[in-house]
Amino acid sequence: MGNKLSEALKSRILFSMVALLTTPVFFSCENDMMAVIRLSTKDSIPDVTINNVHVMQSEMGRPSHELTAAKMISFQTSDSYTEFPNGMKIVFFDSLMQPKTELTANYGISWDNRHTMQARGNVIIRNFEKNYQLNTESLFYDQNKKKVSSEEFVKITQPDKIIFGKGMESDELFDNWTIHDVSGTIYVEDDK
Repeated sequence: MGNKLSEALKSRILFSMVALLTTPVFFSCENDMMAVIRLSTKDSIPDVTINNVHVMQSEMGRPSHELTAAKMISFQTSDSYTEFPNGMKIVFFDSLMQPKTELTANYGISWDNRHTMQARGNVIIRNFEKNYQLNTESLFYDQNKKKVSSEEFVKITQPDKIIFGKGMESDELFDNWTIHDVSGTIYVEDDK
């Protein structure tokens, strides 16, 4: 009987030691998990939500571009960003305040600190001055470099031809562009 008692006592002591040693781990995980939940909850709640957005930006008293969107959601985090979940339209103006280039997309996101933007879903850029149009599914804009780029399939329509490829780079007004991996060109005859 003494042997059974000592086995039971050993089991209780071992169980107590395991419980004491693992309790801080469980509390530690719980505290860390609560911190993660608090952080992710904060990041998922927008700081600003605006419907029917219309913003006109100017430089030296002249309009430089105009943004319109059905909805804008802004998140003020360590890497602040603004989303346009229901699409957006940006019009860039020339020095005579005439529309020069227009960008439309089904979705947009802009990172404030990085000075970059991504447009996704039925992305269209039109250069009215040169009568060019770009169609793609994803486009990046780097404001610091004043460059637009895509790694996706692209189609550029000009008055005399349509060019297909994968990937492209351009200046921000779509005046000068390069298509990577050109997969085809269709020449269009003038009906005049």
